[in-house]
Amino acid sequence: MRRTYAPRLFAAGADPSGDAECQGVLNPERGVFHFRDLRGLGSVAGLRDEGYTLIYGQALIDDYRARDIDQPLIDQLNESFAAVRSAGLKVLPRFYYATDIGEDDAPLGRVLSHIDQLKPVLEANADVIAVLHPGFVGAWGEWHSSTNDLTRPDSRKQIFDALLQALPASRMTLARRPSHKLEAYGGPLTEETAFSGAPLSRVGHLNDCFLASEDDVGTYQLPGEKAYAAADSAFTPVGGETCGRNPPRSECASALAELSTHHFSFINTDYHPDVLDDWRSGGCFETIACRLGYRFVVMEHESPEQIAPGQPLPLRLRVFNDGYARAYNPRPVYLVLQQGDARRVVQVDADPRRWAPGEESEMCLEAKIPADLPPGDYQLGLWLPDASERLRDDPRYAIRLSSGAAWDGASGVNRLDAAVRVVE
Repeated sequence: MRRTYAPRLFAAGADPSGDAECQGVLNPERGVFHFRDLRGLGSVAGLRDEGYTLIYGQALIDDYRARDIDQPLIDQLNESFAAVRSAGLKVLPRFYYATDIGEDDAPLGRVLSHIDQLKPVLEANADVIAVLHPGFVGAWGEWHSSTNDLTRPDSRKQIFDALLQALPASRMTLARRPSHKLEAYGGPLTEETAFSGAPLSRVGHLNDCFLASEDDVGTYQLPGEKAYAAADSAFTPVGGETCGRNPPRSECASALAELSTHHFSFINTDYHPDVLDDWRSGGCFETIACRLGYRFVVMEHESPEQIAPGQPLPLRLRVFNDGYARAYNPRPVYLVLQQGDARRVVQVDADPRRWAPGEESEMCLEAKIPADLPPGDYQLGLWLPDASERLRDDPRYAIRLSSGAAWDGASGVNRLDAAVRVVE
């Protein structure tokens, strides 16, 4: 049984941004995000209804410049992460000491000890951490204007190493400038080195002055730095915010091109308001919101009409990624066999992180049918849940295919227009 689809694609020159498949798809770890304070979170329960699955979570720890992290702060952070989890969101946390240029950050030894002391919190809440902002250094944790010489290459490398050590191997951090990553770990990444678990594969890119000047206000300072970022970003999380109008570069035509070139997965909708208003008036905001990160579209699937218990079921699948970026955190893929309210799931050998933007991925997903599966007709589906056991059965954290499948919001399963008869 073969089904072929012809969806409207941005990559093909269409604009489905106003369609339900853009407006109604709330996928995890991508998209526009709101600013929140992890030390005074407040309610985040309604953000999904507003179209958000991400928040940027600042954690200003200026009161800890000269002392260790203590249990009250740990408890406060755990409560905030629990609220994020309850709301079906993920967070981009950033810890920092200074709220303006000239304010003190902390000495290197203190920074490294704080990162180590935060390790249990990061590990316990990694399920709702999309990616960790590097933080800690200088004003707003943006890795400039340090009062403790933390921007030296050797200091930066120690902080990167400490962040990666504090995070579970499944999570990444970001570099404020591409050269910071290059000096620490080399690169850029390639298909062969991506997602290997090595430090090089676990550092993405943060641009907090996107399009605001010719060099994005110091984001790119060295020859080849921007080209390095573009190449490396094909395999890492990338995000940030705009910080000021700079027409025509900050307007729609340039924004759309550079979001694609640099493979953006998420961007702030709280700042800068003038740039965001330009995108809205210029007609590109909805396109950006739809294409940030991954956007998986089924082009074709083919499966046998009948199968015996205990036998392999091959599902040939073609998926096009019409987003700007890849999925960047590990995620399993399951073939689902549904009969009424009963379902069986079989994990298949597929990695959504390998479904590259602007490309079609063709796979043969072979699933061994359980030997004890009763005879009968079963609808086929694809389930891409969160890799965390804590979130695995929460449909808000499953990936929804943008088209080519019917979404079951109660289970998080993408139901294909395909069925198989299990026969004795």
